Amino acid sequence: MTEGAEMKNIDPAAVAAVPHGQLKGRLILLAIVAIGVLPLLAALYFRYVSPPEVKATTGQPLAPVRLPFELLQRADGVALEHPEVSGKWLVIFAAPGNCDERCQHVLYLTRQARTAQGRNMARVDRLWLVTDATPPAHDLLVAHPDLVLIKATDGKVLQLLGGGERRFINLVDRRGLLVFRYSDDPEPKAFIRELGKLIKF
Repeated sequence: MTEGAEMKNIDPAAVAAVPHGQLKGRLILLAIVAIGVLPLLAALYFRYVSPPEVKATTGQPLAPVRLPFELLQRADGVALEHPEVSGKWLVIFAAPGNCDERCQHVLYLTRQARTAQGRNMARVDRLWLVTDATPPAHDLLVAHPDLVLIKATDGKVLQLLGGGERRFINLVDRRGLLVFRYSDDPEPKAFIRELGKLIKF
């Protein structure tokens, strides 16, 4: 067969297919490299060039400090059980027994926050530290059957909870450590959401 005949027998489509196949292979290789490299580039960008805004917590994180349970009693005089025994988180609010409108708002909010935890609500106990000798209204206590009334035998407990001039919602973890503090009027949804995250630990 002559050289001219051989040239005639070459399929032009096959000749064109060789570069196309190479191009496809290169594109596949580039795609594989991109899959591996792009997440790294994105991480570097958000870390050093444009870090995302960090959402602040609703509450104020505290340097963990032990709550002196030996200075706390239930309303009937029985010593308050330590969370290490009960395995629960404690939401503590301190206010006089003559609970005003703001006080009632806090009690309602903490009740709703506990109820909103669903099956995890058993991880939380609500405590009202009554700061004076005034007995709370019976109707108020009926509206909050899960609320535990406590009293302090030493004024330094109240200071640990934020002092007597302002009222705060305090959170004690299962080790008995005071770890978070909230204002007496936090944004309800944010407070409920944050409480739900914390009590899982």
